[in-house]
Amino acid sequence: MTAHPPINDDAFKQFERNGFSRVAEEYDRAIAQVTSQVNEAILDAVETGYNSRLLDVACGTGWLSTAAVKRGAIVTGLDYTENMIAIARWRCPEAEFQVGDAENLPFDSGEFEAIVCNFGILHFPDPERAIAESLRVLKSGGRYAFTCWTPPTRNPFMALILGAVQTHGIIEVDLPPAPPLFRFGDAEECKKVLSTSGFISVSVSELPIKWTFSTPQDVMPTIVASSARLGSILTMQTPEQRHNIENEIIEGAKKYATDNGIEIPASAILVVSSKP
Repeated sequence: MTAHPPINDDAFKQFERNGFSRVAEEYDRAIAQVTSQVNEAILDAVETGYNSRLLDVACGTGWLSTAAVKRGAIVTGLDYTENMIAIARWRCPEAEFQVGDAENLPFDSGEFEAIVCNFGILHFPDPERAIAESLRVLKSGGRYAFTCWTPPTRNPFMALILGAVQTHGIIEVDLPPAPPLFRFGDAEECKKVLSTSGFISVSVSELPIKWTFSTPQDVMPTIVASSARLGSILTMQTPEQRHNIENEIIEGAKKYATDNGIEIPASAILVVSSKP
């Protein structure tokens, strides 16, 4: 197994907070629309319905919370980026949003009937601690679900972006070390971590997602403008590296041209479990 550099929790969290604060509006217009494609699946997984108390961890700009409110749920959203929370409050005034840390949830034990975390698990320096906190604030019999990207071998979009960087640039740029991006894209790893944390009835499935762009030339600028870490990796290349990376992404994106523009497939892991 490849060794990963030690993670400085404070440095990682500060980078994430600063990065997503910077890109919040573009994230809302781009990536949040992509990840919202699995909203109904994750809400179905935790049986979200009328008057169910749901916590949306790493809620971002509130797309999943909004979908839960439409089902009649009583929703609390939490994110550690104030700019994200501001957009979420604007999008969904019916929910309660607050700034907070997934690894130290500001809630009482057993407060929620369901907890969801849509593509947030990869943004926690200590995901086991975040999972343990979700277990704590979930009531007995409550359901917990999260999503995460699958690795490039099963994810053409990630293969295109990261493959271009690996071919023409450097992945390991000068950023605070982060947890492995695709750790939770592995079903057995998800089952092991959740079972060890105390969850039961762990199930894992895979969901299709589609990234859409008007033209192949839009792919890289969109990622740069809307992503904290991946965008930083792209911008921190030399001018020549960045030029070559962008050209490869453009050429690769052309293969996914449709009558509606560029549609690049991707996929996500959906992990569902219960508290005893």
